[in-house]
Amino acid sequence: MKALKKTTLMVIAMTVLSLFISCGETPEEDGISWDSEPTGLLKIANNTTKDMVVFNGQTPSVNTILGGVRAGQNRTFDLSDDVDDYDVGGYLILRAMEYDEFIAKKDNLAAAKIDFSAMATYGPGKKYSAEISPNYSGDYYYKVTNSGKIGIELRKDSPDGEKIGYLPALATNYTLYAGSSDALSIFPVYVYFSRATGTVTTIKAKDHFDSVTVAPRPVTDASVAHYELPAQGINWDDIVGELTSPVAYVTCTNNVANQAAYFTKASTTVLKAQNNYDALNSGETNTFEIASTDAGTDHNLIVTLYNKAIKVPVKDADGNAVPIKNGYDYTLSITYNGAGVQDSSNYSAVITEVGKRDISNEIESL
Repeated sequence: MKALKKTTLMVIAMTVLSLFISCGETPEEDGISWDSEPTGLLKIANNTTKDMVVFNGQTPSVNTILGGVRAGQNRTFDLSDDVDDYDVGGYLILRAMEYDEFIAKKDNLAAAKIDFSAMATYGPGKKYSAEISPNYSGDYYYKVTNSGKIGIELRKDSPDGEKIGYLPALATNYTLYAGSSDALSIFPVYVYFSRATGTVTTIKAKDHFDSVTVAPRPVTDASVAHYELPAQGINWDDIVGELTSPVAYVTCTNNVANQAAYFTKASTTVLKAQNNYDALNSGETNTFEIASTDAGTDHNLIVTLYNKAIKVPVKDADGNAVPIKNGYDYTLSITYNGAGVQDSSNYSAVITEVGKRDISNEIESL
């Protein structure tokens, strides 16, 4: 009877395996899937000689496994069922370790050696690719701390160089590995998520003085070197000073009695305010966002009243046009001087540049 049961179980197991193979899939191994997901938009290339297990999040655990990538192969991941806001879009941190390391440290993955770290964006139609390189895994290591408030993507030898890792904000003593003891320069690329645009944006280091040079040492060497980013003399104000907004912000107040005012481009394109209304009631104040350039351009802005019968060019207090610059705040006051209702010259739309907006509160650190 026992032999029969054993034979029956083997038949069932072989049947299940054949079903997976017939569907072009292989069964999960230790809770890890290894097959590409046809609708996946995240591609990870494993250019090492070891099978890699990929995790979602800074600290790997059995609950955050995305799947595995076989040695020397590419794999696509469908993240739509791994994150809660896929339809909105966002970012995640990727970590990966060798499969053998995963098996050895399965009961304490937080102590496992991480061979790969990166950041990936996701969302409907957003493709992203990452590479697990053999140059940044091996028997040599060094430690890096990110003392800044936003995540840092690490690049080798130049701001546009090969990606060698990712440090979340305030990551401390993060271990990075290398295939040799050859020294290398690390350039930071600051990465943040803009609430204003819903996209991931980067700020590149400017020159060698923003970088650090590291000398990896054998993992058996307890006197490993430690480095800190941002580099000496670079602070949050330097970083956030590089941030720009994709729009200018014009806050309008309508002081004309009994008339709603439209804010337009060349009196034809009616602009909508942040509250999505296309007109300002008498006595109302609201802010309009205008896509421009960082240097500033003349958008030929006009205020119209009386169902567009009155057209008032937007000028400064001296009657000059004001170039509208991305990232800047402006105030606009619409006024009637009481001399003649039907004469456009008796109305004014005076715009004043307030200054560059501090958008540090509009960003979310990765």
